Amino acid sequence: MLVFGGALALALLVAGVVGFLFLYQKRVSEQELVVREMQLGLQQQVVYRTLDAVEDERKRVARDLHDEIGAALSAMRLLVTQLAQHTPPTPEAANLTTRFKDVIDNTIDSIRRISNDLLPQGLEELGLTYALEGLCEAAMALSDVDIELRVDTEPALSNRRGLLVYRLVQELLNNALKHAAASEIKLSLHHEAQQVRLHYADNGQGFDFEQAYQRRSFGLKNIETRAQMLEGTVAFDTQPAQGLRVTLSIPLTA
Repeated sequence: MLVFGGALALALLVAGVVGFLFLYQKRVSEQELVVREMQLGLQQQVVYRTLDAVEDERKRVARDLHDEIGAALSAMRLLVTQLAQHTPPTPEAANLTTRFKDVIDNTIDSIRRISNDLLPQGLEELGLTYALEGLCEAAMALSDVDIELRVDTEPALSNRRGLLVYRLVQELLNNALKHAAASEIKLSLHHEAQQVRLHYADNGQGFDFEQAYQRRSFGLKNIETRAQMLEGTVAFDTQPAQGLRVTLSIPLTA
């Protein structure tokens, strides 16, 4: 009985030690998980604040370009016109005046295009649909791609969240024009229950998603990060020679 009791006590002691070690390891693992989540949260906050700072700087530069540089160029064009009226009307002077005006007009157009890329025209004043229409028109003017945009109603998104959606679509269109060699792009934006859903599809050359993601493609990470900032989800569907399809779901109650 003494031997049996001793063995039983030893077994209980071993079981207690094992149980203590198991509980201790579990608690350590839980604490490590909390620390990793905190670190991930801090990293996300840094990324989000950095993107917000970038957007604020874009707004400042866009307004400076429009208000100061654009106004200065318009004044220069007016001065060139007035100077031509006081110059003897020779063919050389008329030709030089026309060339000056063309250079100034081209510079003004470039300033407007750069300013619009930095700060989407009409987004804050007229809404996301208007800004997306302008983005699609600009893309079609720069290439032979045909873009179909369908929006059922204006999404009920704040200016900040609307800007994130705009940048996400801008990234998709830029990738399609630069890398996908797409000739047709379809975009749709509509409400589904308590969320806004964005569908994108092109007939481009597609790619191997797993390989691109493992290479940490900058475009894919940009899209994914902006989807996270919208507290939404994004799904990619693509294969080589089969185009690209992207679905973004954005909760309205975020």
